[in-house]
Amino acid sequence: MSKPIETSVVIVGGSIVGLANALFLAQRRVPFILLERHTGSAIHPRAIGYTTRTIEILRTLGIDKELPKLPPGVDGKPRRVRAKTLNGEWTEETHWTKTKPTVHGARQVGPQGKPTGAQKRGPPDYASLSPVQGTAIAQDKLEPIIRNKALELGADLRLGFTMTDWSQDTNGVSVTATQPTGETSSIKAKYMIACDGSESRIRNDLGIVTTGVGYMRTLHSTLFRSPSIDHYLSKGVHQWELKDGDFEAFLVTYSDGRWALMSQNPEQDTLDIDGQKALIRKAVGEDISDIELLAQGNWTLGGSIAEKFSSGRVLLAGDAAHALPPNRGGYGANTGIADAHNLAWKLQAVLSGKSDVSLLDTYDQERRQVALVRHDQIFSRDDYKPYVVGTEWEKTHASVPIIDDIAMELGQIYRSSAVVGSEDKSLPDAQTPGQWKGQPGTRAPHIKLTRDGTEISSLDLLCQGWVILSKDESWKSRAAAVSDVDFVLISGDVAEVVDGSFIDAFGLEATGAVLVRPDGHIAARWITTSSVDEFCNIFRRVTHSQ
Repeated sequence: MSKPIETSVVIVGGSIVGLANALFLAQRRVPFILLERHTGSAIHPRAIGYTTRTIEILRTLGIDKELPKLPPGVDGKPRRVRAKTLNGEWTEETHWTKTKPTVHGARQVGPQGKPTGAQKRGPPDYASLSPVQGTAIAQDKLEPIIRNKALELGADLRLGFTMTDWSQDTNGVSVTATQPTGETSSIKAKYMIACDGSESRIRNDLGIVTTGVGYMRTLHSTLFRSPSIDHYLSKGVHQWELKDGDFEAFLVTYSDGRWALMSQNPEQDTLDIDGQKALIRKAVGEDISDIELLAQGNWTLGGSIAEKFSSGRVLLAGDAAHALPPNRGGYGANTGIADAHNLAWKLQAVLSGKSDVSLLDTYDQERRQVALVRHDQIFSRDDYKPYVVGTEWEKTHASVPIIDDIAMELGQIYRSSAVVGSEDKSLPDAQTPGQWKGQPGTRAPHIKLTRDGTEISSLDLLCQGWVILSKDESWKSRAAAVSDVDFVLISGDVAEVVDGSFIDAFGLEATGAVLVRPDGHIAARWITTSSVDEFCNIFRRVTHSQ
């Protein structure tokens, strides 16, 4: 073994969340090495839906331009129906979030119970809340885009490297990685980010237990193509719950010609070619002959949250921290990507010496609560309620209120020592941006602005470093009193498209201001003016600096 390689951070695991960590650390020029035992993305796509907030984050790097756009009026939540078979009667359309019908009524149903494609409930109005919208792209298509962007920014991605041993002490972590040739490498880093999945070896080595619903069942999944059934997509439905007597399965399309059929497989058997095709034909209800088998595998369905997201020099992210089942809310990969975005600026601040190591404690304080809320939302909705009937979890969570989709995507609040003003425990876990109106701990709201005659979003002013936003120019002196804080004068450096929109969206008076963190969340708010000393004290508090 050669001399140990030294770096600031080692990331173990290079799927979507590991790559997101690599992307955001590279964006902030934090040295790191990513280890991934595979040489590319998994053949079996996993996540497919990426939320508005995820696209906002990726937009800071221009990645949104490489992603497909959803048709106007589509909210990105996959439509799902119940049926005996794909070609049989579609008996009922189910919704992720039940809402009261609009004046136009519920979604229409056509002949044989098939939805007509008309979305009469009306999707949430994201257009007024964000400059972007969510999108649908299979994970194995998004990962190369993120990987290439990270490499463009100088990322050190070591594919085909398997972590075989690791340890930590008060100064950092040591990792041994092995290549397929048998050659080993030793890496020393200040911190480790564990993105090694729901069965995380690193989490288990640390003795961190998990809570939540836990294991539910094992499913077998077959990925395939069959052009003869693509016409069933014309009604805008992408998911089918199938039940015909003893036969139960779940059929989903990735809208790129690929389909996946999932069914219970408690013995974790591998099916032969004839067995896979027979199962597909049973699900379709036709003796189709154009089946092209692409891959098969087994995966476990369940929900678990680590009791803590860090231990010593190790931080958990993605499924290693919170393993959530596939769901129409997009609470899986999107939650892991947000973990990475939350963590990158904090690691940069600590490693640069600008912030005390205690800033990293806020990662657990903020992200674990987000994961807990999302776990409970999943199992309180109709898609997953049947799986938890009679469980211990159901007994203690019988009255979980269902939270609005927009609130879940754009309005979950952070409560931590990196925020001043979110300590009140009576505050809800999530509300819409219009309800929060600039509440500290929440994502800074979007308003339309112009800069040099070009329309931009308020979000375009954020996610690089610390920023003060105000209509009062005297706040410029507060920004000058501390290092690394930008000041943007609303109605000066930029102009409002709608007069008064800044004051209204952020809940301020004319002399007030907000301090926004590098991840776009509001760290502190002054409804009216503040002294320089008060501002400096609060800035040191939320940055954990001296």
